[in-house]
Amino acid sequence: MVNEIELLREMRDEVPGRLDMSGAERRLAEMTARGLPASGGRERPAYRTWLGLTLAGACVLAVAAMAVTRTQDAGAGLEAAGSAHETTRPTGAAARPSGTVTRPDGVAMVLEQAALVAARSTTTEIRPDQWFYLKESQHLGGNLPPVEIWQGMDGRKSAIRQQGGELKVTAAEKGPTHSGRTQEEVEALPSDPDALLRHFRALERGLYPLSICRPGCSSEIADDVKVFGAIGWYMKFGPMIPPDTAAGMYRALAKIPNVSIERDVTDMDGRRGVGVVFDAGEGVKAYYVLDPDDYRYMGVKVMQGEGEATGMSVLASGIVDRPGDVP
Repeated sequence: MVNEIELLREMRDEVPGRLDMSGAERRLAEMTARGLPASGGRERPAYRTWLGLTLAGACVLAVAAMAVTRTQDAGAGLEAAGSAHETTRPTGAAARPSGTVTRPDGVAMVLEQAALVAARSTTTEIRPDQWFYLKESQHLGGNLPPVEIWQGMDGRKSAIRQQGGELKVTAAEKGPTHSGRTQEEVEALPSDPDALLRHFRALERGLYPLSICRPGCSSEIADDVKVFGAIGWYMKFGPMIPPDTAAGMYRALAKIPNVSIERDVTDMDGRRGVGVVFDAGEGVKAYYVLDPDDYRYMGVKVMQGEGEATGMSVLASGIVDRPGDVP
């Protein structure tokens, strides 16, 4: 039986600092020969470099395929490649995930793989005159059309465009935070996962992309909910997150109690991915859905027992030069 810590160390060593296309093609050919599925070639929206490199995903997926072979007898079950995305799906698809929950050691393996992708990628400087772009769909008791939002990094202006509507640029709403402030926050975050856990547990107020517990969680898991929620809150602003901080977030998720991995889940728009699941008890589960190829954050959904799911999906995001531009 292969020791998990030793295997994780080997995985870090095997992911190249510089990506080589010929090597990726060779590894993908080996994967195909062993009957492992390669991901589909559907064109996706452009994302910032740190989590948007298809080639980076290909190289790491090849490493994951070798890890599966080594840990087959131990039952670690590291998935090598995600299924192809569907180009269209009715908005608001909220079927319960059909994936199988992995054993606890699978949580560390999958999220370590996600951390390796993030840590070995590159980033670019963001200027104060640029804008953060987000295209998002919200499914909060009703399925609204996707909306596009631009936020000035200097906090002075914002813009919005409803589906099929005109671009509206206005003065930014007054408040304690804006995209530039969020950038400062993520750049100040520690990259060490244990330090991240301490930081988020010490927050005076919780940060949540979506309410996990309604009306409230038990006191026994309150701190864990706060950490899980804060990580998801910042993942929504993925293009701003430095690679080493993003890697630390994935590793911190793996350390939270009651977190598991579910394969082949769907987000609220029917896109398939890898689910990072927090079990809040009393039939409540919160899902962060990650892209199966490059582990990019795709959205959040919360399941309340057998009731309907609520959630939000990030359909595209990035840094642009002016409102109306898209990545």
